[in-house]
Amino acid sequence: MKPKRARADSQKKRTEIIRRATKLFLQKGFDATSTNDICAYAKLTKPSLYHYFESKNHLLFSVHMRTIETVLYPFLEEVMLIKEPDKRLETMVREFTRTICSHPELRFLLHGTLGIRDKHHAAIRKEWKKFYLLLRDTISELQSAGKADRDVSPSWAALLLLGMVAWITFWFDYKRRDQIDEIARLTVKMAFRGLGSEPGLPGSASPPSEERDMKSQEVRKQKNNKKY
Repeated sequence: MKPKRARADSQKKRTEIIRRATKLFLQKGFDATSTNDICAYAKLTKPSLYHYFESKNHLLFSVHMRTIETVLYPFLEEVMLIKEPDKRLETMVREFTRTICSHPELRFLLHGTLGIRDKHHAAIRKEWKKFYLLLRDTISELQSAGKADRDVSPSWAALLLLGMVAWITFWFDYKRRDQIDEIARLTVKMAFRGLGSEPGLPGSASPPSEERDMKSQEVRKQKNNKKY
């Protein structure tokens, strides 16, 4: 029992360091945050920090992977179950927008860390690319079904949509959560209009925000038990 409890305590401590480091990176940026800052904020010594993470870059990688595990993976699992490409696209754009507006740490992770070319770079890009590939293929499916303009490059369209949503992090006021659903609705409308299609097809109505939030929270609780 003791070794099992020790592992659980160690994982709990590791998760807490990641949580606190995420806040510091978001507030100060990666380069401006020192290991001394992290140790002071997490209330641990440098040897203890290096017991859990081999370097500051490794800690950043763990921060990023934790977000991918708890935010991106549940999102992908949900949308991959949607067979109809129009409903899948609507859900992808709407929920990605809501996710961007609900997780301010994504501003730092998407814009501040993907450009860091260290040994972890390829692994992080590989995980985020899964979302891009699904979005690209969904647009291609819409075109094949005659529900989107065929003269639009699926690859470019996917990149433009991702860029449009990711840029929300620069202007959105995260204290105004009451605006999230309206921003998501407008983003879906712009996405479909840009593809020469229309959202809001029969059977594609969005569930209430409260219901979506409860489901997302439950999935995140399950994912938080994983080891990062």
